[in-house]
Amino acid sequence: MRLLRLLRLFGPATIVSVAYVDPGNFGSNIASGSLHGLDLLWVVWMASIVAMLLQYLSGKLGIVAGRSVVDLTLARLNSHRYARLAYSIPLLAIVIATDMAEFLGIALGLHLLLGLPLHIAAGIAVIDVMILLIASEKRKRLELMVGLMVAIIGLSYVVQLYMIAPEPMLVLEKSVSITLTGDQVILTASILGATVMPHALILHGYLTAERWNGMKDKLKRHTRETIVYLAVAAMINASLQIAAYGAFYTKGIEVTDMTEAYNTLIPLYGSIAAYAFGIALLASGISSSLVSVVTGQKVMESIRGKSITQWKTRLIVRMINMVPLLIALFIGIKAIDILVYSQVVLSLMLPFVAVPLVVLVSRMGMVMHYTRVAGIVAVVLIIIINLMLIASGQIMH
Repeated sequence: MRLLRLLRLFGPATIVSVAYVDPGNFGSNIASGSLHGLDLLWVVWMASIVAMLLQYLSGKLGIVAGRSVVDLTLARLNSHRYARLAYSIPLLAIVIATDMAEFLGIALGLHLLLGLPLHIAAGIAVIDVMILLIASEKRKRLELMVGLMVAIIGLSYVVQLYMIAPEPMLVLEKSVSITLTGDQVILTASILGATVMPHALILHGYLTAERWNGMKDKLKRHTRETIVYLAVAAMINASLQIAAYGAFYTKGIEVTDMTEAYNTLIPLYGSIAAYAFGIALLASGISSSLVSVVTGQKVMESIRGKSITQWKTRLIVRMINMVPLLIALFIGIKAIDILVYSQVVLSLMLPFVAVPLVVLVSRMGMVMHYTRVAGIVAVVLIIIINLMLIASGQIMH
């Protein structure tokens, strides 16, 4: 009975929320906190508010229309073969870029905690295909596992923040101080892609359509869960940047790799802080992989128009990512740079999901005027940040 009561706390937003604390968030916020202090903390809060709004719209679309933003968009492009094919390209890019971060997160977690060489840890990380297949056979089991993983990640960072003890007033001040210099644009885009994750926007509509299709009485629960779970994710993301600021920036340490971050924590705050970091990263990689495998399956099914098993989806995407990832690590590209740039790709792909989403809910009369305006503002902000990134030329460095 206790387990049943616990399961009632979890829903579609539980699964979606873990996408917002994936290894890409670790890379983006640790790089930001160690290089720029808390200057980009406002970006985390801004992006989190945008994420809450867009996830709400995606979930509502699934409840009311019974279909996801991808299904509805592809359906409208059925008579335009080449347009449909063109739209499929960014969708597949989202699946691959997302998996790259999750894959690397698991490998890094194993590398840091067990001392395995990174290329061997990456090889072991491939076997999560079978683990995920077993774990996600039942949706309730998936929701429970994901919820527990989010709790582990959150608890790990509570431990770290307690040990690092940042200044509360400075954190509050930086949360509302909006500043942005030219060299911060790429990390701003990376935080945006890591916080407003396009695959999470895609998945939310699928999940609510499967579970609550036509059940408008569930809209209040959907709204409540989306706000609560994404608020928790926002606080974890902020804590990543705050912890990196307190542990590294205040001591003049510029973190250039995740292994360096882990090893630096040991002499400064002891092995407990370092282990908490490693455990959080591993839990993040595993739990977000649980989410990305479901998203990948749904997207490929929508594109192909027929069902595909989860393990095949994971195996295909993982094999696509494994070779270039191992080559990148072998030639000396830093893991933290791979994480940051994978999130930049997601930021650039985000308008391909966010724009159709806002257009669909507006045309179908699902939202009130002020919500529609808020959605338009959110999309404009996303596009402006991406245009700033392209104009800065940092994406090519």
